Amino acid sequence: MRSLRRILISSLILIIIGTIGLFTIIFIGNIGTGISNFGTGRGYSFCQEDMGHMSRSFSQSTDSIDLTFEEVEELTHEYLERNDLSELEIAEIMEFSRNFYIEVHEVDSGIGAIELLVDKSNGAIFPEYGPNMMWNLKYGMHSQIPLSQNDITMDISEDEAIRLAERYLAKTNIGELAGDEVEKFYGYYTIHTLTEDGDIAGMLSVNGYSGDVWYHNWHGLFIDMTEEH
Repeated sequence: MRSLRRILISSLILIIIGTIGLFTIIFIGNIGTGISNFGTGRGYSFCQEDMGHMSRSFSQSTDSIDLTFEEVEELTHEYLERNDLSELEIAEIMEFSRNFYIEVHEVDSGIGAIELLVDKSNGAIFPEYGPNMMWNLKYGMHSQIPLSQNDITMDISEDEAIRLAERYLAKTNIGELAGDEVEKFYGYYTIHTLTEDGDIAGMLSVNGYSGDVWYHNWHGLFIDMTEEH
């Protein structure tokens, strides 16, 4: 009986190791070839270069280059043109200690389209990780909305999203409050978080269907912002 038990345990371990190995091979293969179709038919490819920029931005580099808002705006326009996204426009640029955050809207609908980051250590621009990649139903990795659709109705309203954000912050980020301005994207909302004095502290996103909250913990300290008009 003990021998049989040892055999079963050994077999189970081998199965687990084999499964892990298979997923590792698939994952590495996707990185090597680049993940295509980041956004349905947009020619907006979440490619190997973007993966490299994202990976390096997590390295916590203390080096920083001087970038102005004008230079970040120029980088963004070049990025949108390069990815055939001329129907999008910059709505907001925020500077943090680790990166610049760029909020991009659709020109026609005014709805949030994508969120971008510029790494302050090297000036690289790339799609923001988190909700922008995983929850964005029109421009993200799991896009489901056709290009012709310029509106979206989500189960959770903007007011509900703020309440969910407040509940989350009360448990995890004592001293931070949810702002009262909500940016609507295709599948989620992004909300600024505030200090008790009313200054911007950071931001989070709320899934428009599940109510899940995703705090953007990769920015660092807030420095300044500019809005496009």
